[in-house]
Amino acid sequence: MRRLWKQRVAPIALSVCMMLSWAVPASADAEDASAAEQVQIYMGQQKTDWEQPPYIDNGNTMVPMRALFEKLGFAVTWDNAERKAIASKGDLSISLPIGSGTASVNQIQYYLDAAPVIREGSTYMPLRFVSEAAGAEVLWDSATRTVTVQPIEDAQQSIRHLIDHVTQSSSFLQRAVAITGGDGIKRNETEVLTLQMNGQGSSAEVTFEVGFTVSTAVKSDHGVTISPSESVVYEFTGEVYKDSAGQWLLRTGIDSLPYVLQEKKPFMDS
Repeated sequence: MRRLWKQRVAPIALSVCMMLSWAVPASADAEDASAAEQVQIYMGQQKTDWEQPPYIDNGNTMVPMRALFEKLGFAVTWDNAERKAIASKGDLSISLPIGSGTASVNQIQYYLDAAPVIREGSTYMPLRFVSEAAGAEVLWDSATRTVTVQPIEDAQQSIRHLIDHVTQSSSFLQRAVAITGGDGIKRNETEVLTLQMNGQGSSAEVTFEVGFTVSTAVKSDHGVTISPSESVVYEFTGEVYKDSAGQWLLRTGIDSLPYVLQEKKPFMDS
């Protein structure tokens, strides 16, 4: 579930509540350190070894920063003044400040379930967020307690993965709030409708639909409540391209994505 709330209070304040769920069991926060260290991590078909052991934080698998980025093929720099790690590969840049619940991927803002931390002298990052931002698919096998980070080779699948990831961002949800005029919003399903590749296979025009549940604020003597009021579906169009590292990235800025309202109905009818 991904929501964005906007409360119209003077001055206007905007707050975002977003949940990016990770498929490790919800009871993981009750597991002890030894159980967490039993999680096996594969990059493709290769089991990874870590000098500092991964651990689980509230259902999020945390892994050493530099080792993770190097395994994904990224160069890493450290901004000591702002205490943040910046990883780059081709045209893709991922910025993760220590202790912050937000991160940016090519200036697109995201909210995190688990903030990057320094633990026993090593910087740890959330495996799922970083891997998916890098264009990989992350799979969890509860029976074997195995995480597999699987590169996506197919171009169309990579583009669909990119669009799904971008529409989960807080930047996209803020755009949706501005479009709908709601006080709160939850993203529902995202569906890629068409992919028109250019002749070289290096870029594509993408049309995709995103459904939202829009909520509005109602004032009463007891305060303000925000309740779902309507369901809407918007169609967006944008351009994606493949960079020199073979990664598919969004070329059209989120605030520049053309959109058309496809469906609108009261929430109770949805």
